[in-house]
Amino acid sequence: MRVLVTGGAGYLGSILVGKMLEKGYAVRVLDNLLYGVDSMKRFLANSNFELDQGDIRDMTTIVRALKGVNAVIHLASIVGAQAAGLDPKTTIQINYLATRNIAELCELYEIEKFIFASTCSVYGSQPGRVITEDSRIEPVDFYAETKVRSEKAVVESKMPSTILRLGTLFGLSYRMRFDLAINLFIAKALNKERITVFGGDQHRPFLHVADAADAFIFALEKGLEGVYNVMWDNLSIMDVAKLVSSFVPTEIEVSQRIVDRRNYRVSSERIKGLGFRTRKDVGDAVVEIREAFSQGLFQDYTASIYSNYESLFKSEETQRKVYTLGPIFRQSDDNR
Repeated sequence: MRVLVTGGAGYLGSILVGKMLEKGYAVRVLDNLLYGVDSMKRFLANSNFELDQGDIRDMTTIVRALKGVNAVIHLASIVGAQAAGLDPKTTIQINYLATRNIAELCELYEIEKFIFASTCSVYGSQPGRVITEDSRIEPVDFYAETKVRSEKAVVESKMPSTILRLGTLFGLSYRMRFDLAINLFIAKALNKERITVFGGDQHRPFLHVADAADAFIFALEKGLEGVYNVMWDNLSIMDVAKLVSSFVPTEIEVSQRIVDRRNYRVSSERIKGLGFRTRKDVGDAVVEIREAFSQGLFQDYTASIYSNYESLFKSEETQRKVYTLGPIFRQSDDNR
């Protein structure tokens, strides 16, 4: 089977591509290489791997990438509330309109399977209850709103499709991110820095990036259709900080300046009932990231390349790859 993975060079995509190649799939990646090509270099010598650099907003590019594939796993998007909020027009183009176009083209070209990466963030703030796939949708940020619209577009395409609503990811990846709560806390602890918890009582469902990748392969191989929550465990942000500190002792500071209103716990019993199991937890992430630090893989975990928001906000070169109207901000020569 030949599978197209959009956004395959990203945090989740690079892990998924590696796992699929190990299982013998032929994998074609369509990615604009916003964060560079390093995450893909290890696969270039594999005869079952193809790298197509392109923009998912371009119809010609999508049609080219779909040629000869049996299934599509659609990961490509501007990920995260902060990053998505930088330029709503571009975020709509990438996260929603491109998704709708790809789903409709898959239907037109009779692609056998379409699997879409959504997020549990679509549930917003619903404390005091455990949320299932049938619970109400209440997005509280623009990123989640684009995912809600995209889910609807996927369903309306009327082709065999799967929507995986993922928990907040963590763990080591070939395209690393330290703008994710658990990864950031681990990095701070390993660098003997204080962990700052904002609020702390907000709950999130968390999921190791390797388990997330396994969920897509599971959905593909089991022929799943419909919507599925995928997560390892529901934890409060304070629980996460204390758990990380239990592995790498560090000071925890609490700030009442809550910047993220999301607060929800979800059930993943639907996909677990079909046989899917997560395998990794925070302890595994600590071991992975500690080893990566010891090997010198990350000289500065605070560098903008490890943050979706910082990469888009600080780099005009990165912005030119993304924003159709050019950089989202400019400084005049006199810095006014």
